Amino acid sequence: MKTNLPSIASPIYRDNLPSNNQEFTYRPFLVREEKLLQMIKDDGDIPQIYESLKQLIKNCTGLDVESLSVFDIEYIFLRLRQKSVSEIVELRMRHVEHTDCDHVEDVIMDLRNIEVVRKEDHNTMIQIDSERNLSLKMRYPKYQDIMKLENSQDFDSMLSVLISCTEMIIENDEIYETRNFSEIELKDFFLQLNLQHVEEIKSFFNTMPKICYNLEWTCTKCGRKESHIIEGVQSFLS
Repeated sequence: MKTNLPSIASPIYRDNLPSNNQEFTYRPFLVREEKLLQMIKDDGDIPQIYESLKQLIKNCTGLDVESLSVFDIEYIFLRLRQKSVSEIVELRMRHVEHTDCDHVEDVIMDLRNIEVVRKEDHNTMIQIDSERNLSLKMRYPKYQDIMKLENSQDFDSMLSVLISCTEMIIENDEIYETRNFSEIELKDFFLQLNLQHVEEIKSFFNTMPKICYNLEWTCTKCGRKESHIIEGVQSFLS
């Protein structure tokens, strides 16, 4: 007589990270991940939500979550949710703008139609000085960068995230990898930027890829058509 209980195999799926197209594999949630899923759904604390997301993704993919961009994390979670729970999320939506109609509509969102929105003018290379051919090579914010801004949005925190998200400073054929310089040296460099440079850098962050869903519905009470862009992990949870 066998003394060990049988194991249950989970299906394995393949996909690609939206930030760099790297292939990864994943399995659906198991019962042991249910507590993490519930914490993501119910918790209003952003740091706790991302801690739960990190653990969930690590369990189901084996990926180094610390190296992933924020929108990679959101994308992976939604693919996990799609394969583990359902492709359909049921939402209750009110009119986007104030109207005389206060009807709450039951609306269906299909996770298979989630998009990674990429702006055409987005570029990870930011030119600082055309005459000197001076540019910055940027990387996308990671979980820890977002947490810095979540805890404090003062000047030092924003400067720290900017430095963290800069991989290289390039002047003509010279490449300066930021990891080879001290924080003081990098701060001294970035404090020389003018306001126009800052706007260019802001454009990188404002136009970087994001996970969203264009939800459209018609109110069955008044007939008004509505459209709303859904973003953020909690918005996709029923």
